Amino acid sequence: MRVLAQVRWLKPEEGGRTAPPHGQQYSTVAKFDLQTEDEWRKDAWSLILNPMGVPDEAWTQTAWVRFLADETKAPTNWLHPGNRFALFEGIKKVADGVVLESGD
Repeated sequence: MRVLAQVRWLKPEEGGRTAPPHGQQYSTVAKFDLQTEDEWRKDAWSLILNPMGVPDEAWTQTAWVRFLADETKAPTNWLHPGNRFALFEGIKKVADGVVLESGD
């Protein structure tokens, strides 16, 4: 199951990346607003993003998003429109995202 999401990459002055990722696919760990800090540390899930186009001047772009794990094991109900998430590279937060609409 994949959904359409809006992602805003954090700029270096916000503690984020030196540049948004390039390429047609990007994968990293996500923390959903639905998770407590303890839940996230114990049971983190990775997302795969397939960006559409390039980020705008605010480093925002839309992307198709899905869990890296098998759909039968991943909490796909978290991919509901309006749900928010953050992307991390290690312990560094690199982006904020929100699910826009359900996909396939």
